[in-house]
Amino acid sequence: MSSPLEDLRARLEAFFAAEAEREVTEEGELLFDLRTAQFRLEENRGRLLLHLWSPQRNWVRRVLAIAEETPARLVLEVERFGRAGPARLVIAPPRRSTLSERERATARRHFSAWLARLLAREFPRARVEGLTTAADLKRSFSGLYTRAVLTEANGRDSWAVLGVGESEDSTAVDGLLTYALIWLDWNRRRAPERVWAGLRLFVPAGRARTTANRLAVLAGHLRVELYEVDAEESTCARIDPGDFGNLETHLEHARVAEAVRARTRDTVARLRALAPEDVDAHVVGGREEVALRFRGLEFARVTPGGVSCGLGRRPAAPAPLTEKNLRGVAALLRSLQRERAPGGPARSRWYRAQPERWLESLAAGSPQKIDPRLAPERVLRQVPAVSAGERGVADLLGATRDGQLLVIELKASTDVHLPLQALDYWLRVRWHQQRSSFARAGYFAGLALRPEPPELLLVAPALQFHPTTEALATYLAPAVPVTLVGINEDWRREIQVVWRRRLGAGM
Repeated sequence: MSSPLEDLRARLEAFFAAEAEREVTEEGELLFDLRTAQFRLEENRGRLLLHLWSPQRNWVRRVLAIAEETPARLVLEVERFGRAGPARLVIAPPRRSTLSERERATARRHFSAWLARLLAREFPRARVEGLTTAADLKRSFSGLYTRAVLTEANGRDSWAVLGVGESEDSTAVDGLLTYALIWLDWNRRRAPERVWAGLRLFVPAGRARTTANRLAVLAGHLRVELYEVDAEESTCARIDPGDFGNLETHLEHARVAEAVRARTRDTVARLRALAPEDVDAHVVGGREEVALRFRGLEFARVTPGGVSCGLGRRPAAPAPLTEKNLRGVAALLRSLQRERAPGGPARSRWYRAQPERWLESLAAGSPQKIDPRLAPERVLRQVPAVSAGERGVADLLGATRDGQLLVIELKASTDVHLPLQALDYWLRVRWHQQRSSFARAGYFAGLALRPEPPELLLVAPALQFHPTTEALATYLAPAVPVTLVGINEDWRREIQVVWRRRLGAGM
């Protein structure tokens, strides 16, 4: 007779095995599209862990129970690291993937009209100007948002307004603040005679956490009012960013990773010996697993159940490492050595895959090329962990010889969101720094960390910084020292810094 844990696992495996399009949401927030994400179930110390990951996100939850179950929809009670009480996880057919572009445009127009009525109701003495959803690529205005100017009755004081509708996914909602600052900055330059009071932002109810967290490190003089809205209920509630409590972040003790490395040392060594100069091994946060990457691309994972090998969304199930499958891995690596190499075939999917991870592997191996104050032994990857946040950048955390923390964000291509995405990681590093968590968790042993806020290095090929990056950085608080580091376009051969620019915070 199977145990309750075995029964729970079997039911989940059966549900995941069905060939169907599904997405994963938690408390209403879209986390994963299972067509592009990988997943694994694991029993760990009497608990069932569900692990999902994609190039942007690494996510683990403890499954407590199945709350609802149908052939198409599964609702789970899950436990999150560092959070009190269970959360509600829904795995179901996509809510919005069937919408055509015409339907999406219609939903945005409806939201825009509703927001106009809401502004008139909530700010009856103000005048709404230029309300639109039209995209403008030249000025980096996105068509996902409704933007407007709200001018007070005195005709002089104005607010830049940006809103996003319920039909948009979490990436669009979390990107609101980037485009709001771009909108405000453009208006300030277009009409300097006006007094620009600040920003008024409107996000769907229950989806304001990322924006609220980022507001904590904007320049103090910049006024921002954040509202959660529900078009169906016609509600609008101003929220206090401070009400969201602690950041979602997790810092495991260094000895946990060391224990995993010790248990997997022999297996990892056999795999790394196949291409020792190009294969890195990393303990997966929150897991008793080691991921092996060839120039940043994961090709194998050592788990308690064996070794899982392969490229793509769903690698082979874990199995003991034998001479036969070791030969298979060796053949795979020979293929990667041909295709994922400097000057390799640009059309190869493996050459193009996960460029940030490739850049990360080079930067972590020779961090002094990014900043001469760094040494490889004082550079950590994805520590602390960022929970439930979309991230298209790679993170490194380093400490200089005199104890100054450096947060290094790496991007291989142009991304308008780079400065504010970097803040997600900077905020968590600063949170742990202020609580002396790094020393207690065994990181940077023997080094006294300085109390000053971490420096933020934004690293990308010199020609790949978005035109708005510097303007966005000026809206950060002085506590966030930012330096742009432009590297050579052919960084796959060797990283070289082309220029370095320290930005002043505040305007």
